[in-house]
Amino acid sequence: MINAKITCAVIFSLLFLCIGCIENNDPVSETNAVDEDSTMYASSADEYDIAIANNAFAFDMYSNIVKEENLVFSPYSIFTAMAICYGGAGGTTQEQIASVFNYPLSKPVLEEASKNMMATINSDTDNYDLSTANALWVRKEYPLNSEFSTNSKEYYGGNVTNLDFRSEPEESRVIINNWVASKTNDKIKDLIPEELITEDTAIIITNAVYFKGAWMNKFDTANTAKRAFYNSSSNENPVDMMYTQEFFSYGESENAKILEMPYKGDDLCMYIVLPEENNIEEFEDTFTISDYNELKSSMESQYIVHTYLPKFKIDVKTELPDTLRNMGVVDAFDGNLANFSGMYNVQLVPEDYNLWLDDVIHQAFIDVQEEGTEAAASTAIEATDGAIPTVLEFKADHPFMFFIEDKRTGCILFMGKVENPEY
Repeated sequence: MINAKITCAVIFSLLFLCIGCIENNDPVSETNAVDEDSTMYASSADEYDIAIANNAFAFDMYSNIVKEENLVFSPYSIFTAMAICYGGAGGTTQEQIASVFNYPLSKPVLEEASKNMMATINSDTDNYDLSTANALWVRKEYPLNSEFSTNSKEYYGGNVTNLDFRSEPEESRVIINNWVASKTNDKIKDLIPEELITEDTAIIITNAVYFKGAWMNKFDTANTAKRAFYNSSSNENPVDMMYTQEFFSYGESENAKILEMPYKGDDLCMYIVLPEENNIEEFEDTFTISDYNELKSSMESQYIVHTYLPKFKIDVKTELPDTLRNMGVVDAFDGNLANFSGMYNVQLVPEDYNLWLDDVIHQAFIDVQEEGTEAAASTAIEATDGAIPTVLEFKADHPFMFFIEDKRTGCILFMGKVENPEY
């Protein structure tokens, strides 16, 4: 058999940096299941709610990632990059990816919904910077399927650039990394690691997401002070704790509190989910998307909230092939079973030619400070062959989860947890 492999190198680099004056006995999997009639069997983009699909995938991914310490990733970035790859999938490979990512079996439905989501994200505003972009990098003289190429450009803005992967692997790596850097304001400079590109590399699909915005209610740096933070072992660590007293949308349940921290323009926000107990493991193992939505529905905005939030930086690198296999993407990693025939011109390759997924790498960095947030995510898929208000307190002095969400669509762009604030 003549085989080329898709090494799915999914490398996320998330940057949260405050900028001046801008801004299967798994309970999670069971509860996060979405209605197949409105996802897998959706017949139109209006019927398919891509934000619900993305968010359900986000919680499924979170429940499957090894997360002993701090964690951050972009469900939207991996969801979108894989959607382009999905455009070339067929048979059981397509069905398994659809099941895990909550894609519709109708590719045109996903393409149209993705195009609409990208249009919302890329809409212009003076309040913040938010953008997403895609690109396809194809080995020189590779027989790329023309329909796959056209659809990638039409629905994802993924222009095709031919590179000489075989003769100039390092030069090709530099070109791709420069593209990523340009789309992420130079926050992600080395997405493609050395030696990832080999003579068998056929296609590299890249996605980038960038966000830069100020808090609507900035923290006064004068109020930042060393305060105690208690990790899951209840060990006390002094951290730089920010403080503000504002009207915030706030809600709570028996075992958690939630706070909405909007960014300037109020199109995007960060939700902080703070468990009652210091040890976050039991909470996160049972915290579902239904719980998240129910917690959000409890929120009210008539309260002054004394808010304490630590400054934190997180840098995480994770390999995800086993995670995706455990989630159900099995055939795509098998050289004998994978079907990505929609990516190439079947008339120009040998009869036994094949592509499959080989590697997934996830890298993330987050930096939160007093004045705002800057966030960048990048994904690479390598195809190788009134009344006096009640005053409340929200003191994030122990592990918590966070979500950055596009309030216009409800799409979770970034999510993670803080186990040990580092700054």
